Amino acid sequence: MTDTVIVFPHCAWEAFPYGGFIERLGRGRSVRFVASTEAMAGAPPQYGAMTLDDLDAVPWQRTIVIATHPSWVYEIAGRSPAALLVLLPSELEQGEADYLVCRDALCAAATVVVTGSETYYFEQWFRRGRVFLQDGLDTASDLLADAAASDAAAGKSVDALAKLQLQRRADFRAEQLRGLRPSAMQFFFQSVYHYLLGQGEEAERWALDAFHLAILSAEEGAVQTYFRFLSVIRLQQGRANDAFATYGISAASDEERGAYGEMLELQASGEAALAAGLLYRMNEDFRQTAGLLNAAPAQLPDGPLRERAVSLLVEAHERSSRPGAALALLPPPRTVKERLRRNLLEGRAYALEGRRHDAVRALLQAAMTGLEPLHAIADIAAALARAKKLAEGEYT
Repeated sequence: MTDTVIVFPHCAWEAFPYGGFIERLGRGRSVRFVASTEAMAGAPPQYGAMTLDDLDAVPWQRTIVIATHPSWVYEIAGRSPAALLVLLPSELEQGEADYLVCRDALCAAATVVVTGSETYYFEQWFRRGRVFLQDGLDTASDLLADAAASDAAAGKSVDALAKLQLQRRADFRAEQLRGLRPSAMQFFFQSVYHYLLGQGEEAERWALDAFHLAILSAEEGAVQTYFRFLSVIRLQQGRANDAFATYGISAASDEERGAYGEMLELQASGEAALAAGLLYRMNEDFRQTAGLLNAAPAQLPDGPLRERAVSLLVEAHERSSRPGAALALLPPPRTVKERLRRNLLEGRAYALEGRRHDAVRALLQAAMTGLEPLHAIADIAAALARAKKLAEGEYT
């Protein structure tokens, strides 16, 4: 049973866009904002302000957390609330590299993510489930996002709502496309919706239309952007040979051609799951890579194939901002490079567990062999400094 709502906001109350949702979620619960008293001017009188120092006294197991700015991630880390709802306005979805690390880590830890733009919505779907879009373009879709956040706060599954929203967005986009000038990117987005829904034939039709239109428009990167996506669509349909051949046509760089050759070798040797996992990885669908190969390390005997499965899984977890999951798969380090990677992952994992001193210690150990760990320490410090400013009401 939850009795408290703690909001980590991105702006003062007068500009806060989620007031209606807070009002509904806060019924029967205590609502407090990590903000200055001045920033809460005009808010309902029952909403209190709190400082960062107050966070240690919060009953987190009975608390729902709402975060609307990525820089709060290390203040939330390790507290294990009953639910973490990330509501991310579209204007806060992009930034410098250190900011994006915070953004992705916060989303990876969330019970539910509600994004404000379609592009980041898709990006998150390729890394995790339970993602929703609320962009103000379609009322029915926006209401589904609200319902999902409310259900997640109540401890209910939102998987059915996530699928329902994907279908609603696909239908909404189809309606829009009837009155719009054809666009390769719009067709591609429609293909992605159907791919995420597991509707292979529809996904393939839209992807082909996107590719053909891009070619007719002399759009750069049409093969790598649109045609390559057909490879995972065809894999989803169970057409593995067609999928690998499709990817092979799109392979341009040395890395891509090497991956294509590896896919063919794995397929020929009967390692279909590993070949498919590699194809998903080369299409940056890390959610599918992890889902497909999650059991492989326990099922494969020691040797090159197991090592390859582990390396793909580790990368999928890293790219999905789950350093703890990646760390658990790493074998004992045998080289300086492997030790550096382990220490880096330890530092990042500890930071996201709220163990800041352990994080800095691990990163300092890694710093003996490179500068990247020092950058990671600086990034954590910068995020904590930004969070302090947010808590004091400095939002610019």
